Amino acid sequence: MFYPARCLLLMLISSVIAVNAADSECFASQKTPQKVIGINQDLLWTKDSEIDALIKIIKEAGITHIRIPVRWVTVEPEKGKWDFKKADTVIRKLRNADIEILGALMSFPAWENNTAGRQVEGWYDTYPPNDTVNWSEYVRKAVSRYKKEIKNWEIWNEENGVDFWRPLPDAKLYTAFLKSAYKVCKSSNPKCIVSLGGLQMNGIIANPWSPVKTTNFLQAIYDAGGKPYFDVVNIHPYVLPNENEGADYMKKLTLDTIRVMRKNGDAAKPLWITEIGCGINEADTAEKQAELLKESFDALYSIPQVKAVYWFCLKDYDSQITGPEDSMGIVDINNAKKPSFYALQQTARKYNKLNK
Repeated sequence: MFYPARCLLLMLISSVIAVNAADSECFASQKTPQKVIGINQDLLWTKDSEIDALIKIIKEAGITHIRIPVRWVTVEPEKGKWDFKKADTVIRKLRNADIEILGALMSFPAWENNTAGRQVEGWYDTYPPNDTVNWSEYVRKAVSRYKKEIKNWEIWNEENGVDFWRPLPDAKLYTAFLKSAYKVCKSSNPKCIVSLGGLQMNGIIANPWSPVKTTNFLQAIYDAGGKPYFDVVNIHPYVLPNENEGADYMKKLTLDTIRVMRKNGDAAKPLWITEIGCGINEADTAEKQAELLKESFDALYSIPQVKAVYWFCLKDYDSQITGPEDSMGIVDINNAKKPSFYALQQTARKYNKLNK
């Protein structure tokens, strides 16, 4: 017997299912596991000839996620001249390898912040411009372009540190750029997740290795009205592998961050750790680096709010940038595997198994 109303209802249900299936297809392979095993590597500033080998190392280690900057200076080096060629290549290779991407939106071009041709202290791309108009367009271009490939975006990096926000860290100004980016991210891809830029240490205490001592920056972001404009809190609780610090101290730093979140009614948000790491020297050996790596993941993942941890970094650098980056990789400059590679591989096997 023919029932027009029932047929119409079935048609509507089928249409909704089809739309939802099509909409979710982009993210079918991007289900965030319970405990993310991540790595940092700036593949957009890596030689093309090295990228495939580094991706192979990531897969061998069992790493499921990578954090890469998609810098404004890289994709729009001159005003109005967009160049996503390198980013397209890197992102396509990573997704073809089934590696999830956390894209960091950061870096002001010289043409935007009026540093072109000027002598400035530190990196020129850390000086914010006077407004967020062009910044918003950069965010829109990046998030819209990679809507299918990238669901997680981080807004800046270590904005409470003078190395990354000049002339001095400014919570109110950063929050203005955060608000702008969040709105654009959500309008460009409503399904995306927006993370606070990773705060040095725990967003509370000052960076002990910096000459500029910035404290209570996370609270300052809340005070500036930033709470509705990030889905994830994010910190970089670096520690040394010695008896006074180590993984236990890292855990304490992280728990202190959660207390600030709770104080501001924000404890329901996940907490990501998008950088931890340790260099190698006479005191801090390669073996100690590996031991700290394993202990850190275990310590952090004993905290229910922590949902992602990214080691810094994949490969040693040729020279220091702001610290001992030249020895913080899990492979050396010749791609030889260090003890920390095997430590991360064991860690990945453990948590990837638990995620299943």
